[in-house]
Amino acid sequence: MVGDVAGHGMDSVGTMAQLRFTAKGMAVTGTPLTGILSRLNFLLLHSGDSLTATATVILARYQPDTRTLTWARAGHLPPLLVRGGRARYLDPPEGVLLGATHDARYTEATLALGESDELFLYTDGLIEQPGEDLGDSLDRLVTAVTAVSASRRDLGDLVTALDVPGDEPRDDVCVLRITASRSIERPE
Repeated sequence: MVGDVAGHGMDSVGTMAQLRFTAKGMAVTGTPLTGILSRLNFLLLHSGDSLTATATVILARYQPDTRTLTWARAGHLPPLLVRGGRARYLDPPEGVLLGATHDARYTEATLALGESDELFLYTDGLIEQPGEDLGDSLDRLVTAVTAVSASRRDLGDLVTALDVPGDEPRDDVCVLRITASRSIERPE
C-alpha cells in the first residue's frame, strides 16, 4: 500500500495511519482490493471528523509463484514499470480518490512481472515541484528511475536525483521498488 492524505500535520498523519491499519486488517483476511478501497472510502466519508479528508491510495498483492501483481487504486498516480531498460507508466484501473464521493467505483488490474522487471510505487511528494506541470514531473521520474534501475543504485539515489532545490520543506515522500525476485526495497 502506498498513499497520501490531503493536507499536512497530525490530522493527516492520523488519517493515513487509520487507513493503513484498516487496509492491512482487511488485506490479511483476503478481502478483495476493490472491497478494501470501497470500505476505506466509506470510512473517510463517515468518520465524523469536522474536516473532510480525501486520500489517494494504491493497493497491490503479489503472487510470487506466478509473478503476478494485482493492483487497484483510488486516485493515485500510476506505478512505473521498468522492463528491458525502458520505463513506462501502467494504465490505471478505474478508481476515484477516497472520500470524494459516495458513488466511488474501483476496479483491479493484473500485471505479470518478468524476472528482471522493476515496479516503482511512489507518492506525489517524490516528483512535484511548485509551478511545474504534472506531466513534466512524471517525465523527470521516468528519467531518474531509468538511470537508477540501469545502474542498480538504491532508492536513496532516486530521492536525491529528484530532490527540489531550495529551502522549502519537502512534502512527504514514499517510494517502493518491487521486483519479481520476491523483494520489496524501502529506503532507510
